[in-house]
Amino acid sequence: MAGKTLMTLFPLINQKTNLDFLTNAIKHQRVSNAYLFYGPEGSGSEGFALEFAAMLNCQSGTPTPCGTCNACKKIRRLEYSNLELVYPIPIRKDTIANDEPFKKFSLAEIEEIQEIIRNKAQNPYLKIKVPKAQHIPINFIREIKRRTYLRSQESGWKVVVIFDAHLLTEPAANAFLKILEEPPEKSTFILTSSNINTILPTIVSRCQALYFPALSPDQMRDYLIQHNAPENYVNLIIRLSAGDVNQALSLIDTEIDQFVSLTLDILRSVAVWNIKSVYNFVESLSAMQREDTIRFKQILLSIAFWFRDAVILKKGSESGDLVHSALQAEISNFVKAFPDFDPFYALTSVENCIDFINRNVYIKLALLNLFFNLKQALHTGKNS
Repeated sequence: MAGKTLMTLFPLINQKTNLDFLTNAIKHQRVSNAYLFYGPEGSGSEGFALEFAAMLNCQSGTPTPCGTCNACKKIRRLEYSNLELVYPIPIRKDTIANDEPFKKFSLAEIEEIQEIIRNKAQNPYLKIKVPKAQHIPINFIREIKRRTYLRSQESGWKVVVIFDAHLLTEPAANAFLKILEEPPEKSTFILTSSNINTILPTIVSRCQALYFPALSPDQMRDYLIQHNAPENYVNLIIRLSAGDVNQALSLIDTEIDQFVSLTLDILRSVAVWNIKSVYNFVESLSAMQREDTIRFKQILLSIAFWFRDAVILKKGSESGDLVHSALQAEISNFVKAFPDFDPFYALTSVENCIDFINRNVYIKLALLNLFFNLKQALHTGKNS
């Protein structure tokens, strides 16, 4: 089925159209010097960039990586000399453009990055997130240029994968553009990005672009079941992850039942308007937003899904459509207790809160306003 893992070196799902396109490029010897794999986070663009490197270098002589040759084994560990990885790293103030990119890094920092790369090899959907990294500096690009022009000890293609290419600094982007103007022989550069609009247009114009759409709910469901996701939480994980495999796996790895319990506790405090508890949630959610923005927004979405599910049960629709399927009994009791609740006002209030926070409105005020509006939505028609 479309949502199941493909027969690839790395554990990847869907995107068969793009995989077929890359396979044909190799078969017909039409490999471009540069590609741009773009799409929403978690759609697989990064994993398929690594897969393409294996397809180009597998020693079996076919575009489908055998997994057993020396090249495949090394690429699977992300240790192949013909494969270069570029990603955002911290930029040291005292670093000059010609410095080796990791020159000022401590041994502990180097070991941490090596561990991140090893984790990426195990899970191609995992982001390479080096602490305090915001951009790809020019010295990283200059180092890659130096390496790609060196004679390789390996046969096959030199492949450079630039993760989060939209984070290239302006000098780095201009330096990379010069490489594209005179690319080394038998080499290809693969840029991956979830924000193509911020990449230098002259770079985009020199790349073969492949779009990787977000995974559909059905594809995500198959994948999550294979990865032992709790069945009664699968619908919630799918909706909260929005087609991002890495986010879905992160939700499985965290205590998802505690996540759901937090949603329930917030709604209970709002329903009885326990002002002390409400203020405590304002404080704790504000702290969460500073530490983990994604998880914070998922909590707000979880609250929105509660009201969406309440409408479904109130209308007597199929309970299989519930996002919070694990909370069907609680939602049914809620509908009985608040038969006149205003779902539109509740959902709009959550959306407005997320919008306010995205626009840097004072977060505690935004949350307090949200909880007060939810209280109003629950007690519509009760003069409360």
